[in-house]
Amino acid sequence: MDIKIIKELVSKYNVDELNKFADEFESTGVAPVKTQDDAGDQMSDYLQAAEVRAVMDAGKPMNDALREFAQRVRGVLK
Repeated sequence: MDIKIIKELVSKYNVDELNKFADEFESTGVAPVKTQDDAGDQMSDYLQAAEVRAVMDAGKPMNDALREFAQRVRGVLK
């Protein structure tokens, strides 16, 4: 998870756009907005940003939404 990339995506795009990027990338193999060279990392960036953006749209500030998401990820990895 690259926080810098996630911050950039959530600052520029809404949840619907991020989900469309993921759908398009999955169906065509072409990244609408390139963030990384690795396809897995690219898809993860779109999906993670969509999750964070949804929390932001519910009223949380970006840093709180990112922190909450990172804690969820760390919890899964333990």
